[in-house]
Amino acid sequence: LRHAIVIDPGHGGVDPGNPGLYFPGGLVEKDITLSIGKLLRAELMRRGLSARLTRTTDTLIDLADRGASCSSECDLFVSIHVNAMPPGRRRAQTGGVETYFLSDAKTEDQARVAKMENAAIRFETGASGAATGDVGFILRDLQSNEYLRESARLAELVQDDVSGAHPSGGRGVQQAGFMVLTTARRPAILVEAGFATNRDDAAFLASALGAHKIASA
Repeated sequence: LRHAIVIDPGHGGVDPGNPGLYFPGGLVEKDITLSIGKLLRAELMRRGLSARLTRTTDTLIDLADRGASCSSECDLFVSIHVNAMPPGRRRAQTGGVETYFLSDAKTEDQARVAKMENAAIRFETGASGAATGDVGFILRDLQSNEYLRESARLAELVQDDVSGAHPSGGRGVQQAGFMVLTTARRPAILVEAGFATNRDDAAFLASALGAHKIASA
């Protein structure tokens, strides 16, 4: 049986993701994640694996549905995003790739990234009630996450390879409570492929060569 991977290009539709401070030509996070996702699917298929995307066009998919698409006919779940730093002195300098698995955030930075990505729920119809209970929902899920070890190992492998191909290198494996990962029933990671608030990262992510390098890594 061929291994099957679900690739989740973050954001989409009415949710642009982060505005991409230094992306050229009006590109935003949702455009970058889709282009990397499509290249990653092609790369995996070229290697004889089965791969599908949670979205192939500019549409919004609920956070819970993204992870849930990786259940019985799926071996791994990979969600692709672009990071951003809030205004401040670290903003311009901070760059590089981070790979997350689902666990309690240990640092302020990890909590900030999860909060930024979980905020996508505000674009979902009828999700206002769900948003208030999301932390409890995540914590319950963490306790029953039987794939924690495998997710952490997958994050390590991906982080090592992608940081080697990245102009800003890597910022290590991280952990935080991402809603998108809670519903995946297999090892699951979220890759923040670089910072839209860093000039070098943004140019790399928006280039065909950069997107290809990340996908093949």
